[in-house]
Amino acid sequence: MRMTITGINFNYENGFEQEYTSVDLSFITSGATYSINGPITVSKDEYQASSANNDELKKLIKAKIAEDLQA
Repeated sequence: MRMTITGINFNYENGFEQEYTSVDLSFITSGATYSINGPITVSKDEYQASSANNDELKKLIKAKIAEDLQA
């Protein structure tokens, strides 16, 4: 499965004058017989731990999808 991150939106649940509280990661997939497309919401801590490069963000997205499918 190929994944392309198409957008990163910061959520400010406590108002724009405060720090962001979570992040919506938008993405598209290709190369699979099914289609899963974003966005998914991750916590501020999860985003900061993975934001160093796109490969880490893609791993985070895949982990979140797997969590949702197992729920």
